[in-house]
Amino acid sequence: MILPHLSLLHLRDRKPRILAVDDYPRNLRVVKETLAARDFDVFTATSGAEALKQVHEHLPDIILLDLMMPVMDGLEVCRQLKAHAGTQDIPIIFLTAADEKKLVTKALDLGAVDYVVKPFNPAELMARVRTHLELKDTRDELRRIIAQKNDLMSVVAHDLKNPLGTIRMSALLLKEGGGSESTHTELVESIISACDDSLAFINARLEKNARELGLARLSVEEIQLADVLVPVMQQNSQAATAKEIQLDVVGDGGVGIKVAADYLALVQVIDNLVSNAVKFTASGGNVWIESKREGDAARIEIRDQGPGLTAEDQAHLFEPYRRLSAQPTGGESSTGLGLSIARQLIEAMGGKIGCTSTPGEGACFWISLPTKE
Repeated sequence: MILPHLSLLHLRDRKPRILAVDDYPRNLRVVKETLAARDFDVFTATSGAEALKQVHEHLPDIILLDLMMPVMDGLEVCRQLKAHAGTQDIPIIFLTAADEKKLVTKALDLGAVDYVVKPFNPAELMARVRTHLELKDTRDELRRIIAQKNDLMSVVAHDLKNPLGTIRMSALLLKEGGGSESTHTELVESIISACDDSLAFINARLEKNARELGLARLSVEEIQLADVLVPVMQQNSQAATAKEIQLDVVGDGGVGIKVAADYLALVQVIDNLVSNAVKFTASGGNVWIESKREGDAARIEIRDQGPGLTAEDQAHLFEPYRRLSAQPTGGESSTGLGLSIARQLIEAMGGKIGCTSTPGEGACFWISLPTKE
């Protein structure tokens, strides 16, 4: 996989932000007209101090920085930005006059990524900006992947350490040969149980990979929402009954509502959300499923009476391998994979997924999908 060849610009959920800094308004006007015409959000500053303020207000994706300015020149602006963790990774392209080339080496040593000589060619400026945006997006994506891999290793270490420790301890006790026959039986059962826990975790990981590969094979078609909710209710009724949880469908259960979705994928997602609601609701509580129309979309809500989610949990809710502070109420297992997969599936079907929650007052997970008439 050759990441630098791939453009990630189309994956952004907003226009790229460019900060242009120059003490000559005419130069700024040319830069802004050149970039704004190509669908960039362009902010401007006419001094070093104003540039630093704009950076902290807008956090640009790239900075076009005039090298020579009064009071605070571009070199000092660059030096200050590179000294802070929150701004040190923003690519800086210097705008220089032809006779300032001796300072360019110093600018590059300070951390600038490139330079353009004034008066610049708009096509050249655009090419430099797009190249460094793509490089930045690639670096950001690599950081995200590395962070996910690190999170995965943490989860693996956490979920496999305890069962492996149990297996080792039980095996050592069996090796010593002490205790009664019933004690030996308990140790063997402990080994089997620990192995089952480890295999369950590994299977969950393999299932995640299989689902991710299946994203490209989704078949979005017109389906009756009621045909999805009925099997989900059936699949979760036993677990709810075992915890004495009332699992209810509010309203007409999706009758008459048609959505554009992949049937199996939607069943998997809603089943995951309902299963989680049952896991996190204490014995004797309630879980509700409601579906309704909202304009050209259908909204499915799964509400529970669990412990709710903290602001920190909600901020990372749909990230893979994230463990929440709340824990299942019946000792059920959780790998932290389901919600990440759910979001990928729903977004692949053209929908949205989210959650509203207040600590101590339960949670409401919702899905919005396009309707079909």
